[in-house]
Amino acid sequence: MDRSLFQEVVAMGYTFFTGVPDSALKAFQNDIINSDYKNIIATHESQAVAIAFGAEIAGQKACVYLQNSGLGNVINPITSLCMPFGVEPLLIIGHRHTLSQHKIMGEIDEDLMKLVGYKNYRIISGENNVK
Repeated sequence: MDRSLFQEVVAMGYTFFTGVPDSALKAFQNDIINSDYKNIIATHESQAVAIAFGAEIAGQKACVYLQNSGLGNVINPITSLCMPFGVEPLLIIGHRHTLSQHKIMGEIDEDLMKLVGYKNYRIISGENNVK
């Protein structure tokens, strides 16, 4: 039996979760909610990154979940807060690109992460939303 994304993330040592809910990550989020791990639902993606940064410097291993449309909101806290201090929480990014409001970010999400040099992320595509 394949391990779930949540089981994979926990196996990597992540025990603190925060993010903005995304229906493409519903199973992952439900696993978090049904676990005993700390989960803080954020109101904005940049807030989730800041919360994860605080958790990391307090000794937790933090994971941020978000939709790729929120990547623009995390670039500044990633590049000006996290990366300069060597604190890189795992980003679990729900990929979307089929609807017009998701098209551009869906085409550049991977390139954007490479451009800023952030390596600790995983982009998750749904069955009907493949690049």
